[in-house]
Amino acid sequence: MSTSVTKGGMEVVHGLKRFGIVKRPGHMAKVVIEHELAVNHMPKSQIPRSGRLDHWRETGFEAFVSKVRMPILRAYYKNTQFCALGLKFDDWRYSQNNCDATKEAVGRIDDVELQTRNFRMIRASQLGIERMVAPVSERWGDVDTDVRYMEPWVKMVLKEKAEADAWDNY
Repeated sequence: MSTSVTKGGMEVVHGLKRFGIVKRPGHMAKVVIEHELAVNHMPKSQIPRSGRLDHWRETGFEAFVSKVRMPILRAYYKNTQFCALGLKFDDWRYSQNNCDATKEAVGRIDDVELQTRNFRMIRASQLGIERMVAPVSERWGDVDTDVRYMEPWVKMVLKEKAEADAWDNY
């Protein structure tokens, strides 16, 4: 039930009602949160203090780093232990042990995505205990087809915290 639209060189795939997946050539696919629908479908406790969901704009430095990072990731990601355990890129990039914003962002992602994330984490733990690897069919071997499902939520939480700190120090 997904539709695909091309906007300015970017392919926007609409799979779920309130999310779209944006795929730029040479970049990993990212989830885009649509303004009008996201606030109406979120519980009141999870709506940001500002009441609006702004997209995270990529700065010039972030664009440069992503251009340099992608060729390295393409070569490195297939040979990592995380990939061998069946984890997606955002599963190990945004671990709850590494970042406090991830703890809050995990509560905001879709329930189905949260359950599949938890399943992948538990399975990876079990495979690590057994000193085994995931079957080849269950690995996420290609960085270009992997969807960055956690990144927009973590960046939104970081932006909200920066805005709250700015108001606290006003």
